[in-house]
Amino acid sequence: MPGIGAGCGPESSAEMRLREDLSPYRRRAHVLFLIVLAALILILLRLFSMEVLHGPAWRRMAENNRLRTIPLEPRRGRIYDRNGTILAENKPSFQLLVFPDEMRSVGQTCLFLARIGLGRAADLERLLRGWTGRSMAPRIIADNLSWTQVLRIRSHQSDHPELSILTGTRRSYPVGGLAAHAVGYLRHISRTELAAHPGLDPNTLVGASGVEQLENPVLAGVSGERKAVASAIGQQLGVVSEKPAIPGHDLTLTLDMRLQRAAAEALGSRQGAVAALDPRTGAIRVLYSSPTFDPNMFTGHLTPSQWTSLSADPAHPLQDRALQGVYPPGSTIKPFYALEALVQGVATPQWTVTCRGSTVLFGHTFHCWRRGGHGRVSMVRSLEVSCDIYYYHLGVNLGIERMAAWLGKFGFGHATGSGFPGERAGLVATPAWVERVRHHRWYPGTTVSVAIGQGPILVTPLQLARAYAALANGGHLIVPHIVEGMSPAPAISLNIPPDDLNVVRRGLWAVVHGSEGTARRFKALPMAGKTGTAQVASAKEGVRNQDLAWKLRHHALFVGWAPAGDPRIVVAAIVEHGGEGASAAAPVVAAVIQAALAGNAKPPAALPAGTSGPQ
Repeated sequence: MPGIGAGCGPESSAEMRLREDLSPYRRRAHVLFLIVLAALILILLRLFSMEVLHGPAWRRMAENNRLRTIPLEPRRGRIYDRNGTILAENKPSFQLLVFPDEMRSVGQTCLFLARIGLGRAADLERLLRGWTGRSMAPRIIADNLSWTQVLRIRSHQSDHPELSILTGTRRSYPVGGLAAHAVGYLRHISRTELAAHPGLDPNTLVGASGVEQLENPVLAGVSGERKAVASAIGQQLGVVSEKPAIPGHDLTLTLDMRLQRAAAEALGSRQGAVAALDPRTGAIRVLYSSPTFDPNMFTGHLTPSQWTSLSADPAHPLQDRALQGVYPPGSTIKPFYALEALVQGVATPQWTVTCRGSTVLFGHTFHCWRRGGHGRVSMVRSLEVSCDIYYYHLGVNLGIERMAAWLGKFGFGHATGSGFPGERAGLVATPAWVERVRHHRWYPGTTVSVAIGQGPILVTPLQLARAYAALANGGHLIVPHIVEGMSPAPAISLNIPPDDLNVVRRGLWAVVHGSEGTARRFKALPMAGKTGTAQVASAKEGVRNQDLAWKLRHHALFVGWAPAGDPRIVVAAIVEHGGEGASAAAPVVAAVIQAALAGNAKPPAALPAGTSGPQ
């Protein structure tokens, strides 16, 4: 037994030591197994996240890396004047397209764009973050790129695959500010419009004013798109499919740039407006507002500072004064009251008033513009010399209700129907309007003021031109239009007796050709018309208009047509704070009429058909 025990002892001890040595390996194996298991679990979780939770987004990004949808802008229709002068066209332009979902860093993209001169980095970043917050659709961030800018972008294409160069067009207005208000300008489609029409391209440009806005559906065309294969650095490798854009239609306007230029040169740097019509058809020949602006500023991406300089300008260059400026008509309204008095039997051509320079009505003293008075005044002479006393009494005899209704027949107090967005209707007040808006009763003295075109009565230059066209064409209220070839709304017959109308027309002829006419300095032209001076603020006795601060001076107006016996054009002009109509506004109208007649004016002796000389 002792022998057996002695023989087994060493082997058992070695075997036990061998078993004890394997335990560290087991622990290490367990740790390794846990590590591998954890790694596999993390991989599975990541795959689950990529495939299930974020699968659609990654698939979309993968698709975008392969296919790019590039918008194709349609060629916008060109705009011409009636003589073929180009007013709006399209010029080739390099455009910069940004794919927001491919930007690695908005900040880095904006810094790069700022370095190549496309704007301030902060402004660009604000713009880009605003886009990416609404849509991942590609957007045009700049156009009219220089060749140097194009080369710099393409040389950094691998760093900025989110950028792509397109060859597009840029709107151009060759005549600049000369027709800015009439033709208008473009703007980017608004968020509201995009929300209402999700299928529209966010790069779409739409008309913001003028004909560009009025006829946008005709001019715009329909956008197309191209699906192209792009490399990882944004280079186009091929085209998969293409839906071509449908170009817009060209338009010819009734505007005449010769006359438009004559109006602009005559008005000069003064604030005001000129509107001219063909009294036979309503075709707009002139629609000019001063000060004007360069619409080419809007063909690129207008900077905030540029917009502020325009919108905050106290002269309001963006306002179309011919359509949106409302002014007291002054004495230009008198012919309509004279005509009403004849038609309604309130006065005859022979009815007279004695003007001594002032008169007392309703306990108040009302003055004539001529302090010494005009003496005995009949209807034709009342227009020739523009006697205020005559119309004070005529207005009292007519009454405000009849006066307001009569002016409404000639389109006052209503938009002209030209279709221009933003056109104002003016104002022809009534007692009911005063009670509703100003919360007091109508005072009789207000009727006296309205009778000479002051007080609560406001008109636009286009309204004045339209109303005078009815006097010139025999009593037909035409509808102004600016697109050549369109079917204008039919004229409305006002059913005015020809004899009554001829009395007023004789008076308007005498304004220019009578020995006392307020516009007799223009008697060389075969023109009839009426001067007007609209008071802006009351001045102390003895203070001259030219001694007042500019903003307190009177507005100057003149409306006229020619040739007097065969009217082809009627022109209305207003010079803000210009003083007297005869000295400030009449020369503007005369310049336009001279250009319209082009040296073929009939001799001054040509009176309207069926009339005799002034009396």
